[in-house]
Amino acid sequence: MSTVRVCGFFVAVLALGLTVFGFGDKDALGEEVDNETCISCHNADLLELSPQERLEQVEVPETPLPPRPVLPYRMGKWSLALDLEEYSRGVHGEMACIDCHQDVEEIPHLQRLQRVNCAQCHDIDAVRVSAHGNPAAGNAPPCIGCHDVHYGKRMETQKGLFRLKACLECHQAYRIDNRRAHLVLREADLHFRALECMTCHRGAENRIHTIPAVETYVADCDSCHSKYTLLESDSPRKASFLQAGFINEESLDKVGYTVGAHRIPLLDTLLIFLVVAPLGLSVVHGGLRYLTRKRIRHLHVEEEILLHPFLERLWHWCQAICFLVLILTGAMIHWPEKFPGWFPGAVAVHNAFGWITVFCYLFWLVYNIVTGRISHYLPKKGEYPAGMIRQTRFYLYGIFKHEPHPYVPTEDNKFNPLQKLAYVQFQALLLPMLIISGLLYMYPSSFQEIIEAIGGIGVVGVIHLILAALFTSFLGAHLYLATTGETVGENFRAIIFGYGPKVHSEIEAGEIPRNGRG
Repeated sequence: MSTVRVCGFFVAVLALGLTVFGFGDKDALGEEVDNETCISCHNADLLELSPQERLEQVEVPETPLPPRPVLPYRMGKWSLALDLEEYSRGVHGEMACIDCHQDVEEIPHLQRLQRVNCAQCHDIDAVRVSAHGNPAAGNAPPCIGCHDVHYGKRMETQKGLFRLKACLECHQAYRIDNRRAHLVLREADLHFRALECMTCHRGAENRIHTIPAVETYVADCDSCHSKYTLLESDSPRKASFLQAGFINEESLDKVGYTVGAHRIPLLDTLLIFLVVAPLGLSVVHGGLRYLTRKRIRHLHVEEEILLHPFLERLWHWCQAICFLVLILTGAMIHWPEKFPGWFPGAVAVHNAFGWITVFCYLFWLVYNIVTGRISHYLPKKGEYPAGMIRQTRFYLYGIFKHEPHPYVPTEDNKFNPLQKLAYVQFQALLLPMLIISGLLYMYPSSFQEIIEAIGGIGVVGVIHLILAALFTSFLGAHLYLATTGETVGENFRAIIFGYGPKVHSEIEAGEIPRNGRG
């Protein structure tokens, strides 16, 4: 029994000695087969050998194995020859070749080494359940499809390679049609140029390894197009309504102007005041009219004239509906965080009604030129500036005294001087500018050179916003002034049915003079 114990002791000592002095295990092999040993074969000279000469460098089975299938896409440089100096600067530079290629037990090694199992060092469980670990086509690239394991850098320096190049080129190699997959994304090329794929396609963590399957993930436009945009590294501080610069300046510098995410609070404040001011003035002016009113028992219309032909009325109401829809959807686009989830639909509806507005404007222009009714918008002799002064005095003073309207609508001159001035400014000048800025805003890729000449898409956005606010303000003033006819509803009746009164007779003399129309 003691003999057995002695023999066991010597066996243990022998095993310990073999381990300490580098015999009989893989770590010992690591001291013998180091990187220099591998490079003695895997250098540039190897590329000069013929296939037969290369086979002589390894242990070949009875029948040489065919080359491995080439992956559809691989990141980095792949070759049997390794640049040891460049390898040492990579993320695996401090590791020995056999740390990964663990089936190398002797030199020369077998002709075909096993694929390296990255899971022996890296936790890839998250990858297995991601879009890249379980794709619909079942042909997920291995780790070496995206990672240059020999010369790759650490994540901080490698991240730029995955910005677009790796994602788009790899998808193309695996026959994934990125264009088709992004048909629902407006201006896909612009998004591809400005953003990383990970901006939208992210999982619980902002890592490429956790990208969820497309079927279970829908990119949310609000995640970028809002005050709380993901394009910022930190949530934005609460901006003062008097801030004169853009909010989210970090992302503005990084990816450029993004509608909904970049706006100027002070400009918004001023434009809101511009829109609300006419409504306040209308309330005050209308209140004074109510207080100074005279009781009217009856009005008799002796004759009616056609003021608004059918096609003109059709254009008017189509454009009015377009303006209302554009104002509402424009607010949703400009302040998307106030209307969560509405941004994509608001953009689609806004663009559609924008095009309808274009057709309405072209119809108005052609119709009025062809029929000669463009003359209604042109000043007559004596209307400027004397007529403007008389009309202004009427709105500010005479209307409260029930004085006769200085300009009664006729079949060949239905607008007063102030109306003509307003319509020429808005319909002939500002509306084309609004349409042009909207088209540039809608198709930034198609008009890139023009946009850059103007000053960038941010400048176009600000111009479009200011013009939209002016039209919203004009719409409020226009609706109120339409109530300043002989009766509150007289002008509305005319624009609906086309006819307006030509002469008013007072049943009770002195009750109310003939005001005309507003």
